[in-house]
Amino acid sequence: MSTRPLTTQLRRVDDALRTLVDERDHSDDPADALRAAESIDHWLDERLALMKTRDDGSGLATTDHGR
Repeated sequence: MSTRPLTTQLRRVDDALRTLVDERDHSDDPADALRAAESIDHWLDERLALMKTRDDGSGLATTDHGR
């Protein structure tokens, strides 16, 4: 089974995260920084979901494992 599509999706998310972090770090407007932070939050959630899919239920990408 090929992991290329998942790898491509992860790369897309990582690129979006890098762009947003750069925008947040170079913004002088607090409203823009807040919007970037909210977007970063969304993309991190998406990345975690992709990692969970990649791990196929092994629990490696979950934070509540072992509770």
